[in-house]
Amino acid sequence: MILGGLDKTQAEVAPLLEELCKDRVFPNAVLFSGERCSGRMFASRAVCQRLQIPSENVIIVSDRNHSYRIRTAIELYKKHRNDSAKRFLRENVSILLQQYHGALMDGQNTVAAKKKFSDAAEATDVLRELESTSDTDAAAVADKLLKALSPLTEGNRIASVSVGQVRAIRDWCATSSMDGGQKFVIIEGLENAGDGAVNALLKTLEEPPEGSHFILISENAGRIPATILSRVRKFRFKSFGPEEKAYVLNSLFVDPSRYEDLQQFFLQGSGIDDRMLSESASALLEKKDLDIPALVSVLEKTQAWDTFFNHVIDKIRLSFTEGKLDQRRTEYLLKAVNEAVTKGKTYNQTKRLTFDFVVYRIREVIR
Repeated sequence: MILGGLDKTQAEVAPLLEELCKDRVFPNAVLFSGERCSGRMFASRAVCQRLQIPSENVIIVSDRNHSYRIRTAIELYKKHRNDSAKRFLRENVSILLQQYHGALMDGQNTVAAKKKFSDAAEATDVLRELESTSDTDAAAVADKLLKALSPLTEGNRIASVSVGQVRAIRDWCATSSMDGGQKFVIIEGLENAGDGAVNALLKTLEEPPEGSHFILISENAGRIPATILSRVRKFRFKSFGPEEKAYVLNSLFVDPSRYEDLQQFFLQGSGIDDRMLSESASALLEKKDLDIPALVSVLEKTQAWDTFFNHVIDKIRLSFTEGKLDQRRTEYLLKAVNEAVTKGKTYNQTKRLTFDFVVYRIREVIR
């Protein structure tokens, strides 16, 4: 087994990364590109574990929606209460908590943002408590963990990496760690960041501090500036097929036949009705009756905004394929929706504001 089982889902990438780890010649900067749920974050953390990088020497900055992944992991742990489910829960919670590394505190400019660091510390204590929990108390501690994490996962703002965070990371990388070891920075969603953050990162990659390594994770690497792409070693992660999906779900004692893909597993496991969101996106594009207030209520409760936006984009493309939209209107809508979602993350806007803009643009074009 290579890198915690990465070879079972990414047979081409895993040996290459293992070789770099074995020879301890890991590049200063790499790019893991590919679709969502293709194991890019898992691989990033597996590399750190393989190189025995202590958690305090790893920073994660991600614009992913952690809420539904963590809810799914908690429900799975409450149901099975085994080591596999506990490991899965710890993995997903740790990804969120490593975004509140002490070095990033200086990159925050509001009291509310800084308070989240103390909330993260409390959640970390509960996560440690989970490690020694008996089966009898598993459900209670899992619920306690979910409550502790709620200040970090609730709310409809999910921002991409900021210029302040990049500067804080650069300063952190420039200082020697207590053990003199290597430092890793994992950045997910750089393509959604503003120009200031991108330029600040570029300066860091041009002259990376000694012993520092950057792993960029992207769904759309084509939107990352060429000046950064030219400074990273690229690894393309393939989409999961039935075998890869089965491997992951079987390891969690979940029946693979119940889900079309891992995305559906995460969504349904957290109580999100993905089919309803898909049908709502279709209704919006086809000018059918759509209860907007009811849809907004569901999205606010489940925090499934990005999932809905992805469905809208898919339905726009499908409408073009089926001849319901001409090329001009298709290109206009795709650009409008993608830009709205990207700007929402860049400027930390509420998801409701992005939603209202998307609905307005679609109704403007499709009358």
